Amino acid sequence: MRLWVISEEVVNRFGNELGACGIELSVYQTDSSDEVADGFLLTKETDGKLLQERMQQLGTGPWLTLVYGSDVPYDWANTLHAQYEQTGEHEVIRMALFTHERALLGGEPNGRWMRFLCKQLARYSLVSMVCGMREVDEVLRQLPRYLAWKEQFYIKLGASCDEKGISLLQVSRALGMDKRIGQGWLYPSRQDSSFIVRWLEKECRLVLQKVNIQRIVLWGEDWLWEHMSSDWLAEKDVAVYTGEDKPIPNKWMMGWTLYDSWQDAVKDADLLVIGNAAGTTIAELPLPELVNAMRQSYVIDAAACFPVQEAQSYFQAYRAIGENTNVWE
Repeated sequence: MRLWVISEEVVNRFGNELGACGIELSVYQTDSSDEVADGFLLTKETDGKLLQERMQQLGTGPWLTLVYGSDVPYDWANTLHAQYEQTGEHEVIRMALFTHERALLGGEPNGRWMRFLCKQLARYSLVSMVCGMREVDEVLRQLPRYLAWKEQFYIKLGASCDEKGISLLQVSRALGMDKRIGQGWLYPSRQDSSFIVRWLEKECRLVLQKVNIQRIVLWGEDWLWEHMSSDWLAEKDVAVYTGEDKPIPNKWMMGWTLYDSWQDAVKDADLLVIGNAAGTTIAELPLPELVNAMRQSYVIDAAACFPVQEAQSYFQAYRAIGENTNVWE
């Protein structure tokens, strides 16, 4: 399946995840109207205005209009459906993808493109649930709220585990045996990073009191470090790794060095601070290689990247949320 998009920016943002579903994205050009495609991908409201202009050039469909992404206004897909329902030019489908090979599709259950898309996703091992467009919008609105509440609960549970000297990892796994709760409590794409930031800063201040730390590596996406106080990092050599091929953020701390290679970032480091592992390879790294690159192997990990026992056997000290209570004593 091939869908036209408005710009190369859309391809860069959504091309990989949709490509894994067999959906190819192609930037529509006015001089390539003879190029074959099945319809359009809309990711924000302004795309709809440009869609009307393209339709005047292309003529009638029937086209698939796939509405996708978190930037789409609530109920916009349903509005588009009502707009094109009488003419039959478009079949509008609201789509969301989840982890673990799941897809949510909102639209006409017996629509031609709906049936085609369900089969297409099945060929790529994705299980689809078909519902109304507004239901998809409501799910996408509530999902980050629920995940944030779940993460806050486990962070508070981690504090309780610290006090009792027990493992949050084991407690969370045990709770997750109940399918109503499920495994995996960390929310990597969190909208509110305040809980994680406070925990990281508290733990970092503790280790700085106990150990001679000169070079610190901050590993994670830049938005996390933008919300962290920098006073505890004063007079330290601070290296930052946000993942390969990431653009330099607009807001950047003076005196911090941004690296595009994790090997260069962690070289001769005393303390590795992992705030977020999304978009990076840290959980896949061989721990001996990581340890050998560092001068001292102290690690504070808010993303639970490594099995606790393995991490403790390699690092001089390893601190994760709710694990190894008195590591800095």
